[in-house]
Amino acid sequence: MKKVLSILFFLGTIAAQSSPFNSFDVVIYSEYYFDGIMVEIDAEVKGESLPLNFEMNVPANSDSVFFVGGTAASDTEVKHLSVLNTNNRSFVQISVVEPKFRMFIFYPVEKNGIERSGVFNLQINHNVDDVHIIIQEPLVAENFSFSEKEAETFQDQHGLNFRRIHLHDYKANTNKPVSFNYQNPSGDISINVLQTMLSNDETAPSPPNQKASTAPVRHKLPLWQPLAVLGIVAIVVGGMFYSQRKSELKIGAVKVSDKSKGKFCTNCGTAVQIDHKFCANCGGEL
Repeated sequence: MKKVLSILFFLGTIAAQSSPFNSFDVVIYSEYYFDGIMVEIDAEVKGESLPLNFEMNVPANSDSVFFVGGTAASDTEVKHLSVLNTNNRSFVQISVVEPKFRMFIFYPVEKNGIERSGVFNLQINHNVDDVHIIIQEPLVAENFSFSEKEAETFQDQHGLNFRRIHLHDYKANTNKPVSFNYQNPSGDISINVLQTMLSNDETAPSPPNQKASTAPVRHKLPLWQPLAVLGIVAIVVGGMFYSQRKSELKIGAVKVSDKSKGKFCTNCGTAVQIDHKFCANCGGEL
C-alpha cells in the first residue's frame, strides 16, 4: 500500500510540475514601430490546461499591455490589461480561455544622447518546458550588444538580424533578465528605414538579363500589431463619442419638447403665442 501511495505521490508531483504550454516565445523589438520597446509574447496553451490563470511580471514603467486571444481564423479577443503593483512588483493577470494568445507590452527605451539600452525580465507563474527569448537588432542600431553571449543569430526575409536564446525547463516564478544596448546616431526608427529600403528596391531598374516571366519579390511588413492597437483605440473613442452623442440628442429632444408647448391651439390648430391664454382664432382656452 505504501508503494502505491508513493507512486501516486510521485506521479502527482510530476503532473504538478509539468508545463501547461506547448510553446512560449518572447520577442523584443526596440525602436521598431515607435521610439520605445515593444515585447511580444506568443504562446500556445495545452487544451487540458484551459482555462489557465496566467500571471506575468512587466516593467514598472510600462505604458500599456494588450492581450490578444484566439487566432486570425477565429474571433479574436483584445483586452487592455491593467498593470498591478504589489510589494514593489509590477505584473498583469488574466484567465486564458483560448489555446493561442499574444500579449504586447510597451515601455520606454533608456536614452542618453545617441546611447540606447533596455532590459526585460521574464517571470511567469507557470513552468515552461522550452522558452525562446528573441531580440531584433534595430536597423538604426550601431555597435549592438546583447547580454546573452551564447545567443544564436539569424535573419528574416527582410534581412533583419535577430538574436535568440533557448531556456529549457524554465521553473515558475524564476526571474530571467536579458539586456541590450546600442547607439542610434540618426534618432530614427527601424520601420522608417525599412520602408525606405523597400521603396528603393521596388523603384530600382531591373537587371538587363532578368526574364520577364520572373515574378518580382514583394516584401510584406508585419504591421498588424500597430493596426490592432489603433483598432482598439478607435473602438474606445468611437464608443465614447456614441455615448456622448446619444446623451446630447436626448437633452436636445427634451429642450425641443419644452419649446413646442403652446405653439398651436388644441381646438383649431392655429399657431398661438406661448404666453396667450386664449386662441385668437377660435377663442378656445389654451
